[in-house]
Amino acid sequence: MKKLFTLIILCSFNFFSIAQTVFNFDFTGYAGTAPPLFASTGSATLSQSGLSNFQEDPCTGQAFSSNSWSTNDYLQIKTSTVGFIGPFTFSFDYRMSDVNLGNFEIQVSTDGGSFSTIGTLNALATAGCTGYGPLSLGTSYNNQANLYLRISKKNDAVTALNRFRLDNITLKASAVPVEISYFETQVIDNQKVDIRWETASEINSNYFILEHSRDAINYKTIANIEAAGSSQVKKKYSFTHENALFGTNYYRLKQIDKDGTQQVFRPQSVVIEDVNVPFGIFPNPLFSNKFNVKVEDVDETKLLLTDLEGNEIQVVTDKLTQTILEISPLESLKIGTYLLQVQTLGSLKKHKILVLK
Repeated sequence: MKKLFTLIILCSFNFFSIAQTVFNFDFTGYAGTAPPLFASTGSATLSQSGLSNFQEDPCTGQAFSSNSWSTNDYLQIKTSTVGFIGPFTFSFDYRMSDVNLGNFEIQVSTDGGSFSTIGTLNALATAGCTGYGPLSLGTSYNNQANLYLRISKKNDAVTALNRFRLDNITLKASAVPVEISYFETQVIDNQKVDIRWETASEINSNYFILEHSRDAINYKTIANIEAAGSSQVKKKYSFTHENALFGTNYYRLKQIDKDGTQQVFRPQSVVIEDVNVPFGIFPNPLFSNKFNVKVEDVDETKLLLTDLEGNEIQVVTDKLTQTILEISPLESLKIGTYLLQVQTLGSLKKHKILVLK
């Protein structure tokens, strides 16, 4: 069996007294292009609605600026807090021109449609940059696949030409309870996947949940593994997944605190190739109501399952790889012999299947 190896560094060795940066926009190198813009640190995208005349205009350093702010215009940042633990803090620096720009609201959402106000800003004319925040976001925003933050205008500007500069837009998380040094997967013989991870330190960690998926959407638990509890030394963990699927297998790791708080790490994947699987039926004989067939190309394959008297048995097929189909008869197969007719790429083959269950 061909071996493939995947090594992902999930996070570096940080002390727990240091907050984790989810994202930061410092606008280094910004040249006045219109959004979307991408974070300098972390993963986040800045977009806008209703704004124009974008320029680089200094604040604490290079900064993003725009004018013509009208009611309900906004800047929006989309990010993810997967793998981070709150409470979170949101802050930024800003500078006005020579007149006041009026009132803004700072808003948050997890679906991009329903927003809650977490702060207000009366943007007064300032000679230099002013820090805003930090605003606090609670632990309900932990492990959100999507998090939206808006700076939204609540009344029209005094003048459309008044410029609003923003810099150092930052979201930070509390120190994570468990730091993962690495999370690696290795394919070994007989469709087994060796899964290993290491923690640099743990605080009140209860256990880990290891999950498996074929589509990176629907996950099933394959193991619960006891954690170290509290530790400031490296701890290694491992698990072997038996009978992994041909094709892509996705693995996700969750850490559960003793208070029930969850920390979800980004999924990783590994591919099991079928280069050593011969063409034909496997397993054969059968001891269950499900089997696989390897063909040249599943998209060019037609199947017909019958008993020895020629009676057709309806089946459901599931594509595991480009050359392997999983076959599930819709009725329970009795002990005996069956025929599977496989038509693919101009050839027709018949395979006998022996059922011994």
